[in-house]
Amino acid sequence: MSGKKKIVVLSARKPQGCDLCGKVAELRPYGPNGEWICFTCGMKDEESTKRQFAKRLENPDPRLGDSKP
Repeated sequence: MSGKKKIVVLSARKPQGCDLCGKVAELRPYGPNGEWICFTCGMKDEESTKRQFAKRLENPDPRLGDSKP
């Protein structure tokens, strides 16, 4: 990003099952293919998680894809 600060607030949601391990927890959409994952799964591959996070920030509307069925 070009020095501009960006604040992103994801929609509040109840804890649900992680798309990778199934653990019921607070989730973030940073899985390898945008899956909703728990902190533990996010830390298994920190570089991939960082890339997914950056991808969302680069999107004109980082909240897109915020819904989980």
